[in-house]
Amino acid sequence: MKIRLLIAMIAGAITIFILGYLIYGIVLVPYLKENMFQYVGLNKEPTPDFVPLILSNTVKAFLLAFVFEYWARIRTFVAGLRGGAIIMFLIALSTDLSFLGYMNFFRGFTPVIVDVIAETVRVALAGGAIAVVLGWKRAAEPQR
Repeated sequence: MKIRLLIAMIAGAITIFILGYLIYGIVLVPYLKENMFQYVGLNKEPTPDFVPLILSNTVKAFLLAFVFEYWARIRTFVAGLRGGAIIMFLIALSTDLSFLGYMNFFRGFTPVIVDVIAETVRVALAGGAIAVVLGWKRAAEPQR
């Protein structure tokens, strides 16, 4: 496995984690509490388990880094932003619609839209970071 792929994955995971805290942990907390059903024991209080969260973020980052490196050859911030947005939009929309269909989790369709947009933005920015790392040129590499 390429070192650059691992570095890109780590950069993406850190970006996803930090943006997740800012978006979901600070900005959207009041909105989500009001627009999602609350059950005793649903949320881990006072803080979540960070090991599964870090692993989840790392898996998302690896998915993007792998697709960008081996299939799409994405190497610029804008292309990574676009690629990350498209991939995550589809994953988040599919997941949230499944939650809406099977569980009493969201109070209607509007929180689904908000969550899909938030997750798309979060992972799109990580996609940009991943692509930048993958685009770094080493001194020994021929310029194309």
